Amino acid sequence: MSHEHNLDSVLKQMAEDHHPELPSPGLIWWRAQILRKQREKERIEQPLIIMRGVAGVVCSVAFVVLLVGNWSLFRTTTTDGYGWLLPLAILALTISLVSMVAFLRSPASKA
Repeated sequence: MSHEHNLDSVLKQMAEDHHPELPSPGLIWWRAQILRKQREKERIEQPLIIMRGVAGVVCSVAFVVLLVGNWSLFRTTTTDGYGWLLPLAILALTISLVSMVAFLRSPASKA
């Protein structure tokens, strides 16, 4: 019981001794400049981030369109001894889609 009372008195004393101060005007200005430059960088990089996403989608759609358009040739090629080609194509498409989604969701692409 006395430990709680001692702890309360120590905490009250620490709270009374603490006097928060505002940072200097120079420090406030410096932080504002950093934030302004960060916002400018984000504004400049936003179109690049969007174009990377669009490029990933276009490449994935082009891959699927080419695969569907040449499906008969692709099917005969995979049955003529190149059976590893279909799993390889599916793996390539999956990796490209997963990497595109991971890139678009990453914090680095939003900075």
